[in-house]
Amino acid sequence: MAFILGRRPPAEEARNVRLQGRDVVYLLKRSPRRKTVALRIDAGGLTVSVPLRVSQGWLDRLLQDKAGWVLQKLDALRAAPSTEWRDGEALPFLGRRLKLCLVPGRVRAPAVLADERLLVGVEDAVEAGRIEARVLDWYRRQALAHFGERLELYARRLGVPLPLMRLSSARTRWGSCNARGEIRLNWRLIKAPPEQIDYVVAHELAHLVEMNHSPAFWATVARIFPDHAAVRRELRRCSPLYSAF
Repeated sequence: MAFILGRRPPAEEARNVRLQGRDVVYLLKRSPRRKTVALRIDAGGLTVSVPLRVSQGWLDRLLQDKAGWVLQKLDALRAAPSTEWRDGEALPFLGRRLKLCLVPGRVRAPAVLADERLLVGVEDAVEAGRIEARVLDWYRRQALAHFGERLELYARRLGVPLPLMRLSSARTRWGSCNARGEIRLNWRLIKAPPEQIDYVVAHELAHLVEMNHSPAFWATVARIFPDHAAVRRELRRCSPLYSAF
C-alpha cells in the first residue's frame, strides 16, 4: 500500500472516478484509526473509507478492480422503488409488506398496525412530510422494542450481560459496538426479515467478547447464530431496499 506525505488530507471529501465508462461520485472518508479499506453502497451512494494516508493512485487502482461490483450495487440501488407517502403505499416491515392507510381525523393518535395495514391519521393527505414523520416515528418505536427483545435473547445465549442499546440512523452500517460495550442498531433494519435482524444482533454482541473480526470473533458469532454466512450475504443483497427511506 502506498502513502502520501506532507499536509494531512481532509477527513471527508467528494471524489469522482470513471468506472467502465461511467462517472461515479463517491464520498472518501479517511481515519487515522482505520487499518483497512472498506467500500460501502447505500442510499447515499458509494462511500470509501481508508486509512489516513492512502495514495490516490493506489485507491484509483482498487476502484478499477472493484468496478463491476460497484456498478452492480449502484444499479440495484437505483432500481429500488422510491417511497411515495400516499394512501395504499407498500412499506417493508420485518420482511413483509404493510399497506399504508391514511385516516382523516386521527391526527393526535399514534400510527397503529392493524391486519397488515399501518393506519396513520392525517389532516391533509397531500402533506407528505407529515405523513413520513409519523411513519418513521412508528418504525423507530417498533425497532426499539423488537431489537431489545432480540438482544436479550442472544445475550443470554452468549452468556454476557445485556448491553445498553441505542438506535442509529447511520447510512453506512447496520450496527456497531464501542469499547464501552454499548451497541447501536440502525432503525431501518426493522424492515428486514427477522433472521437478518438476528444476525446483526448476534454480530454486535459477539464484539463484547472479541472486539475485532478475527477467526475467534466469527467462531463466537457461529456459536449463537450458526447460519451467519448465508444470512449475511442475503442482508448485503437486500440492503438497498432497506435504505430506501
